[in-house]
Amino acid sequence: MGIPYSVLREKGTPAIYPPNKTAVTLDVTEMGFVFAFIFLAFSFLIILPGIRGKQRWFTLIRFVIAMFIGAGILLSAWGQEWEKAEIHETHTAYKAFYSEEIVADIGVKIGLNSVNITLKAPDGNITTHPDEKINYNERFNFWGGQGRRGFGRFAGRINREFREAQWSGKPLPILWIAEYFALDGEGIRWGRTYRTAGFYAWIMIWTAFPLWILAMALSFMVLRYCGYFLMMTGGFLWLGNIMWATVRFGIELKIPFSTEKILIFSYGPTFYLCFIAGLVAVVSGFIVFIMDIRFPNELTTFFNVDPLADYEETFVYDKGTGARNGASNGGPAESETKSWRKVSALRKASSRPRRKYTPHGNQGGSQQLDNGGDIQMKSYGSSLTGVENPALDVIDA
Repeated sequence: MGIPYSVLREKGTPAIYPPNKTAVTLDVTEMGFVFAFIFLAFSFLIILPGIRGKQRWFTLIRFVIAMFIGAGILLSAWGQEWEKAEIHETHTAYKAFYSEEIVADIGVKIGLNSVNITLKAPDGNITTHPDEKINYNERFNFWGGQGRRGFGRFAGRINREFREAQWSGKPLPILWIAEYFALDGEGIRWGRTYRTAGFYAWIMIWTAFPLWILAMALSFMVLRYCGYFLMMTGGFLWLGNIMWATVRFGIELKIPFSTEKILIFSYGPTFYLCFIAGLVAVVSGFIVFIMDIRFPNELTTFFNVDPLADYEETFVYDKGTGARNGASNGGPAESETKSWRKVSALRKASSRPRRKYTPHGNQGGSQQLDNGGDIQMKSYGSSLTGVENPALDVIDA
């Protein structure tokens, strides 16, 4: 072979490169969402100077609150620290066929769909192989069905992954911890209980996500509905916390390595992030709801929306009143013709009280409301919006 084909080859064999094994330090999916929101924030800061006056600060506040709630929802769903436990400088066995103990740090992080187990020790723990690095991070997934007992093809996902870890020769501390979630019998049902709690919490959090999107869309339309959906978003996030904390059953999970070194689990940052995001959503929605009732003009100024966008024109079913005059072309009388007439009465689209309609303007007109909901009326003078149609005031019944 020529020079281009003989580079990095020996005796015509394919090029062999040494493996580049690196320890996992961060969750790729979780950091992907973090960087996505960072890019959105950076892009927003670039265009922020182009907004004039007080609207610059109003827009900044709205953006920060909206992005915090959205990031809280996604990180709560994919975060890996709903519960965590760790111990340091623990004397433990290392691997099969190695009799000496090592001094290592062990950590466990439990998410809605999986459990992460970390084993890390300083260099020089292995006397026979001083260059070997002990820095493991293994994930065992328990999403999906519980599956059958054992480790066969119909067993649960975490059982099958546990058996693969055994065959691949993972360190013994990792296998010991994973076994607590793989077994399912008597009082050892921690894998089942965490899987069930994560399943219901996952549903609640992903229900909050479309509610948050609808709240952002309604912030440009009907502000009171925006407040309603923000409060519902926060409520479902809190339901996720409640599901995770209450659905689990059985005895508390504790994993001992010695009498002093015991893995005791507690709520992690992701659990509290979900709670705080829900709190921000509920408080923001309640403030929007109160402001829409007490200070609607200031609220529309803050959101930079048209005040009349919260109102809609009403259409009523108008029955003709010319019963004494028959149609000249042999058709039905005027009283027998019905049509939709546009009534230029403005009412809030977000309020739905029981109401009746009374005419205003020229007091010489008359109105009759029958049981069928039809309105009989004569023409009046001016209208509320300047349209030459009967204008109606909306009052509560």
